Amino acid sequence: MTSLIDCIQVAKDFADSYGVDRLDHLMTLAQADPNSAKTQPVPASDRHNTILQEVEAAGFKLNPWLKNLLFTTSVEVVRDAMAVVAENQQRGKVRNLEGLLVEAIRNQWKPNLWA
Repeated sequence: MTSLIDCIQVAKDFADSYGVDRLDHLMTLAQADPNSAKTQPVPASDRHNTILQEVEAAGFKLNPWLKNLLFTTSVEVVRDAMAVVAENQQRGKVRNLEGLLVEAIRNQWKPNLWA
């Protein structure tokens, strides 16, 4: 069972990495979904679906090749890569979100936490 402090820490880490607006958007989606994690625990077998939903909610278009890459990559690496893409979006226009995500995953780029 996940403790309250663990849940709060996850939310804080997400907001720090992706911004409060994305967290608000995900909260809105979760509240609208009766089968959301808020009401239903996520079994270990659904971890792949969870990361796919997280990537999709962050605005990335999923294709079979990207899905396969996500399935074979740790959740931490994927979240770091999404944060790198978000940082680049804040600095200027990113022409190919999915391409930058793939490069960030392949190279295991970390977000610049000091920016």
